[in-house]
Amino acid sequence: MASTDQFSHYPHSFGSPINLSRKIFTLTYGITARAAFGEKSRDQEAFRSLVEEAVKLAAGFSIADMFPSVKMISLITGMQPTLEEMHRRIDQILEKIVNEHKKRKGTIETGMEEAEEDLVDVLLKFQKHGDLQFPFTDNGLKAVILISDSHDLQSSSVSTGTNI
Repeated sequence: MASTDQFSHYPHSFGSPINLSRKIFTLTYGITARAAFGEKSRDQEAFRSLVEEAVKLAAGFSIADMFPSVKMISLITGMQPTLEEMHRRIDQILEKIVNEHKKRKGTIETGMEEAEEDLVDVLLKFQKHGDLQFPFTDNGLKAVILISDSHDLQSSSVSTGTNI
């Protein structure tokens, strides 16, 4: 028979219901983020919640959407400042992730670390060696990461039935 000491690290959840859809969603997002970013980032949870909030705002209704030519409405409703602050925070996190990968890439090239590529590494390689008609800047790289991550967030939400 199991003692209650084995379950002491679950003090409030023992015997209470859990949101399995939310747990599956978090697991799916964690796997996707690891594939995209490599090792777990300190900002991964903050990034996930920001992207989740951005998806909610994009999917929601705003009176400013009905009258886009009246710029004052988005200021009055507070949508524009909210979106700008969210953009700033997401951009900071993505900038940090890209810079960490560039720094790690330098370490890998000097032979100090084993190479294990993720999405960001592939995009950085494409940025450096891609023969494109247009420049693939860091902002473009961050946009690809954000779009792929928000798409994964939406699809995992749909597959688990979670309302994000």
